[in-house]
Amino acid sequence: MHSAGATEAQGAESTTSPQEKGLLELPLLAPRIHTRPWWFPVQELRNPLVFSLEAWLADSIFGPNQVLVPKIEWMSQALLMVDTVNAENLVEITVFGRPTVQHRVKNVLLSLASRHREHRARAEKMEQLEEFLKALASGPQNPQHPVA
Repeated sequence: MHSAGATEAQGAESTTSPQEKGLLELPLLAPRIHTRPWWFPVQELRNPLVFSLEAWLADSIFGPNQVLVPKIEWMSQALLMVDTVNAENLVEITVFGRPTVQHRVKNVLLSLASRHREHRARAEKMEQLEEFLKALASGPQNPQHPVA
């Protein structure tokens, strides 16, 4: 009877696909609990400021898995929620706090987004230039002179 249970367990184990096994081995991320910190007044939760950014920009600003959100909240004295909107790779950023603080946080985040866009555009131009120079260097070694 004990051996029958062991073979059933082995059979159930072999039906797991390699992708499922990989997912089961990944560490689980702790969900971010949205609780109001002690320093944040409850009346400032009423009128949030909401805007959208591209997901790659949010990852650049807030770090992987939004690890920098608590630090940004503490420094700005505002609460932030970063939620995926749709499959178009957009995130919705909700800022809670006094109106002046909300606008300051939005301006800072949009400024950071602008800098990340510029940095990415510059990096893409440099890659294109490097590819062009490599192609130019690997071209014909003998210069062609015009026929007179």
